[in-house]
Amino acid sequence: MTYLLALTILLAPTYILRYDWFGLPMNVLMQWVVVVWAFVFGYLTYSGKILDFWNVVKNIDRVLLVFIGLFFGAGVVSLLLPSVSREKIGQFIVLFLQPISLFFITYYFVKTKSSSKEVILNSIYLTVGILGIIALVQYFTLWGVPVAWWGNSNEPKRAVSLFAHPNFYALFVTPLLAYIIPDLWKRIQERNFRARFVYVALWMLGSLGLFLSLSRGGWLGLLAAGIIFLIISANKKLILACLVGLVCLSAIVFAIPNLRYRVLLPFAGEKSSVARLSLWNTGIKMIKDSPVLGKGLLGFSNNWYNYNTDPNLGHYPAPHNIVLNFWVDTGILGLLSFLAICLYLLWRGVRAKNNLWLFGFTLFLVAMFVHGLIDIPYFKNDLALVFWILLGLSV
Repeated sequence: MTYLLALTILLAPTYILRYDWFGLPMNVLMQWVVVVWAFVFGYLTYSGKILDFWNVVKNIDRVLLVFIGLFFGAGVVSLLLPSVSREKIGQFIVLFLQPISLFFITYYFVKTKSSSKEVILNSIYLTVGILGIIALVQYFTLWGVPVAWWGNSNEPKRAVSLFAHPNFYALFVTPLLAYIIPDLWKRIQERNFRARFVYVALWMLGSLGLFLSLSRGGWLGLLAAGIIFLIISANKKLILACLVGLVCLSAIVFAIPNLRYRVLLPFAGEKSSVARLSLWNTGIKMIKDSPVLGKGLLGFSNNWYNYNTDPNLGHYPAPHNIVLNFWVDTGILGLLSFLAICLYLLWRGVRAKNNLWLFGFTLFLVAMFVHGLIDIPYFKNDLALVFWILLGLSV
């Protein structure tokens, strides 16, 4: 069963393969999770472990369970308000029902099978490595890259890996790279050179892919996670090595015109930066109009034309800010309960820096929130799913 969860992380990008299924919006990842449900239920039933499953999951930290319950309740309310639609049902399934169910499934197998953590962790290394290799090949061959990202007067050349947009790629891979930093550092210190080389190579390939996506939000998210890791680990040699590496990387960025302009353009009124200011303003207007309940799932997208006053923007599905996104689409309860989950785990993770899993999730959250200040870090099938699987792996 653990390999199904590991395979789920590898298959996360398959959400881009969309279609209708009996009138309900569907994608490959959604149906794969249904397959996982069926296998897990069959396994628990056949082996007579349904009661065992219940006994394990009921021992989850009570505070965390309360916060999760409130978050799920906020999702139900947001599904119903102001009315139910097929699109909102699909959104509820991929953002609440499926991911949270995988949290409990992951938690159970991690607690009952000693090898589960290593198997899932290896799948994360493999995922970021494979995506990085694809991004590297794309950047130099343009294979599979939409024409919009080939490099033109509006956008520089950017890798997308298996995703439809370079920012979608960065949103997925950045927190995963952050999550495995503590484990990577532990492996670097081991004497098994061959195993160490493989893990370092996979992480470096993933980081290179992120670099070639030219996602500034992704860069900042991973940088922030790295800084937090250095501060908490307080290893002087590691800090010095990372500072040297950062100086070298900065020199490369500012020596190459496309990369240099990518960093400097937001300070010169770049279109995407100005657009975000407008999006945030639109989100704030929606919140002022409905500060408690928000606008319901898909609320920002469905109400876009009623609140947007910027004639230079086409339709946007989200405000590109994690706080505004949760507040508009899930109301104040959804925002506060999600923040409570994250802050509680941040507090636990900082206090337990020797717990690689919990510390890794702390870095995952740092990367997600820093990137989420200017993008959409949870409200996509793959991102929500990975968040809850890694939570189940870490607590």
